[in-house]
Amino acid sequence: MFRIAISRLTDDGRRITPEHRGTALSIDEAVLALREVLPGVDTSAFGGDAVQRSVNRVNDFRHDVATDDGDFRVVIAPMM
Repeated sequence: MFRIAISRLTDDGRRITPEHRGTALSIDEAVLALREVLPGVDTSAFGGDAVQRSVNRVNDFRHDVATDDGDFRVVIAPMM
């Protein structure tokens, strides 16, 4: 299982505000949840291999995305 956290970034990028938290059984389900919360975001950086390599290396995958509604940080991490 994976946990998903989506947070809004401030203009200076120093502060984040939690917007959404959830869980998924797989990385693919986590990306689907991301698309539901932020429908206009480009999810090409969230390919299963890239996420899995990052999770294996540093225990999570973090990626900042920009939308018309602002900037967000997406974190996908295994549940322990």
